[in-house]
Amino acid sequence: MLCLLAVGVVALGVAANAAPAKRQVAQASGPVALEQIVAAGDSVFALAADQRGVYEWSKHQDNWQKVKGDAQKLYAGGGSVYAIEPGRGDISKYGGNPGQWNRIGGPGATFAATSKHLYGISPDGSEVREYTGRGETWNKVGGRAKNLYTGPDSTLYATNPDTGNLYKYNGQWSAVGGPGATFAVTDNNLYGLTPDRTSVVEYDTGKKKWNKVGGPAGNIFASNTLYATSLGTGDLFKYNGRPNLWNRISGPAAAFATSGDHLYRLAPDHRSVQKYDGNGATEEWATLGAPAAGPAPSAEAKTALYKSWNQLGDESRKAWTTARDEHLRGVPDPYGFRWSTNYCNLSRDIPFKEFDFRDACARHDFLSRNYRDMYGEKAFSNNPDGQRHIDTILREDMRDTCKDRAPVVKQSCEGTAWTYYTVVADVSAIPDSFNPKGWFKELAEGFAGPPWMR
Repeated sequence: MLCLLAVGVVALGVAANAAPAKRQVAQASGPVALEQIVAAGDSVFALAADQRGVYEWSKHQDNWQKVKGDAQKLYAGGGSVYAIEPGRGDISKYGGNPGQWNRIGGPGATFAATSKHLYGISPDGSEVREYTGRGETWNKVGGRAKNLYTGPDSTLYATNPDTGNLYKYNGQWSAVGGPGATFAVTDNNLYGLTPDRTSVVEYDTGKKKWNKVGGPAGNIFASNTLYATSLGTGDLFKYNGRPNLWNRISGPAAAFATSGDHLYRLAPDHRSVQKYDGNGATEEWATLGAPAAGPAPSAEAKTALYKSWNQLGDESRKAWTTARDEHLRGVPDPYGFRWSTNYCNLSRDIPFKEFDFRDACARHDFLSRNYRDMYGEKAFSNNPDGQRHIDTILREDMRDTCKDRAPVVKQSCEGTAWTYYTVVADVSAIPDSFNPKGWFKELAEGFAGPPWMR
């Protein structure tokens, strides 16, 4: 049976409870092999297969970041993440910054978390306990139990170790139903998988009965939405809220994890994580890659690589383009560069659609943002290889886009490139809040162009 369906985790082939011996996994250069993923808030966390590292990917950062060393297992609920420590199996809570983990309790048979509460079963299975949020203090809230299930909010469910019957805790315990292969809780509903896995059922709280909403399934898990894996193939299906209406959105994976409306999967080879990017009826996934194996490169190596990309000319441009293509394919970046781009805040409104300067803008954003990260704002503004130099690279990269055009089109292209360049130079690295409406009128009515065209 699957524990912690509260945060929607399906880890195929991974023990539900903590403390398997550490496995020695060969770490070739490339992505780290991953054992488990959990989702919390807007982040996904991954545990290395050798249990030597915990990593975080967030929409607020471009690369995987190591946030913890050794751990046996991860749990998550709401925006919180918990780790089972090596050795005894104590539980720690993530404080939000790399290395910031606080011990909040001793070992447990299993744990389950909501956005507000953390529950656990004592190691011998004799008690259900609730964390008070203070130090390492837990209160007993129930007797013997085998598995715990929670949803995004506060309700806790537990199964009786003898009968498998399901009970609900909301300050007091009440019986809900008989045994099931597993259960899952969304923000509004409780679901179960029949013991023989032939039917997915939904609990009607008013009539106190279970209604069939789906057929055979290998597992079910949920956060705001219910998902089920196919009993035969392992394919993933999303429940549409009406009985027997399900959409296939993924093939099989080593694991799935969900938080809120976010859904992630761990590739079957355990070396890549993807985030669901579809509309609920399509199979579209964005690659997040995986952490890079091995020690991080030195600051000197990162500086040298950046300088090789911050040069005028074809060789530097091609080298940076190759590295960016690898990043877009999900190849881990061991240097931790910032690859995010808003394409000069221009691409979505470009009046001259035939001139695509997005690659040039992406390089300009990369060089500007990483220069500031590495050397500071003052150096960016004043150093000879800073702002003005990077703006010049933008101009040359845009002109390179124009070089193979027919003469008349090339002239128009270079004129547009010059206008882009002057605007970008005027506003420096273009903050995200910049709204270049003023010069769109110039582009629409006819630009002055560079000096050689006037």
